[in-house]
Amino acid sequence: MPGATTLSRYQPWYEAGNKKPIPASAMAQATVVTGTEITVFAKQVAQDEILMHGHGSHLRDIAEAFVGLDLVASGNGSGTAGDDIQGDVVLAITNSDQTRVLADVELDSLDQLRDSLSESRTDRIVEELMTPYAKPGRHLEVRIRAESGSDGVEIDPSASSGQLYYTQIDA
Repeated sequence: MPGATTLSRYQPWYEAGNKKPIPASAMAQATVVTGTEITVFAKQVAQDEILMHGHGSHLRDIAEAFVGLDLVASGNGSGTAGDDIQGDVVLAITNSDQTRVLADVELDSLDQLRDSLSESRTDRIVEELMTPYAKPGRHLEVRIRAESGSDGVEIDPSASSGQLYYTQIDA
């Protein structure tokens, strides 16, 4: 995104805040589009808190946010129910009306996150604490950028599995 800052590792606060899950069941039943980032989870930051993507350190021996995510098709749209959705997971912070990306980073591909679910918990992908943080009024978002094979496929949150994390810090 032009003008957007890249989210990056934030070690000074890796022990701060409360870890909050973003389960697959909380994702929107949205239709993904090739090459377009579709928001599947958004949380507006309350006036008395700040939010950050991820939780804890990136160091595997003390990491706290081991993640995996398997998003599957609902059968509506172009996909068959249960088909794996292909694409990339993008973590973003947007302005108060969700029209401008202020910071973003590609977490990993859905293939890698899906494979991560079959690993032992401590061998999964680590979603460490990211900076900058989302200030009150802004939004923390999870977006999917679909590959061509998943164009027009609708996500079925109830049949999907796994989770990502964010950190909530009371301000």
